[in-house]
Amino acid sequence: MSDSVDPLARLLARLDLEQTGPDRFGSSATGGMRRLFGGLIAAQCAVAAMRTVEAGRLHALHGFFLRAGRGGAGLHFDVTRTRDGRSFSARRVVAMQGADAIFECLASFTTHADGIEHAAEPALDPALAAGPEGLPDWESVRAAETGEPARTPDAIEVRVVRPEEDRPDATPPASRAVWMRVRGALPDDPCLHAAVLVYASDRTLLRTAARMHGGMRSRLPASLDHAVWLHRTPRLDGWWIYASETPIATEARALVHGRMLTPDGVRFASVAQEGLLRRKKPLDV
Repeated sequence: MSDSVDPLARLLARLDLEQTGPDRFGSSATGGMRRLFGGLIAAQCAVAAMRTVEAGRLHALHGFFLRAGRGGAGLHFDVTRTRDGRSFSARRVVAMQGADAIFECLASFTTHADGIEHAAEPALDPALAAGPEGLPDWESVRAAETGEPARTPDAIEVRVVRPEEDRPDATPPASRAVWMRVRGALPDDPCLHAAVLVYASDRTLLRTAARMHGGMRSRLPASLDHAVWLHRTPRLDGWWIYASETPIATEARALVHGRMLTPDGVRFASVAQEGLLRRKKPLDV
């Protein structure tokens, strides 16, 4: 498969930022999108921050979506070195498109490795025990729900557990689970694995809340903020589980918590996002 159609090669090219000045990085324009995927912008910010840290691994990223990014226009990323300590470092990154700030985040890095440990993992859906094989791809589930054609395959393959609960007429629980994996092999670079994790963390998340209100067919989703905690150095070499729960929605803002786990149930990342789910207005006739 050529780079022009290989979704992983396309993602890696977009994460390969060009240094354009001291602590400033650029990304060329992307085609084929009316609105940029928020997970891509967050992942590019993570890459920009990682380029300025000499020691330590990314362990947390907290960001706010300020404006929708537009396809067809390049981005630049300004990094501020907020702190460099013995165990922790912090960076502030602002993603700019033209004169507009579209995303702003704080990224924290650590070299600390010793200390307390515990895990109290909520029960997973028993259907996960059957594994991802035979489950439908998320794009086919999404197309059936929204009535839109299936989109070009993404760099992250997603298989939906209990796809029948995504139907607009379903009465689903306030939780959802999918299997994920990278479509191909990532280079042996821990920073790239971390950036791709950030990218993947924004996929399918708001659907956990939207499907409780008729699905995306009747909603206009927009991520407001996004937080990722990397509990372990990620290695995205095979399938992993992305389980999510939505404990509350008020004033059209839905909160969703996500958990990324190995196939045997060991959590390696946590995610939280608040998103706006407005009802689409009927077309004038």
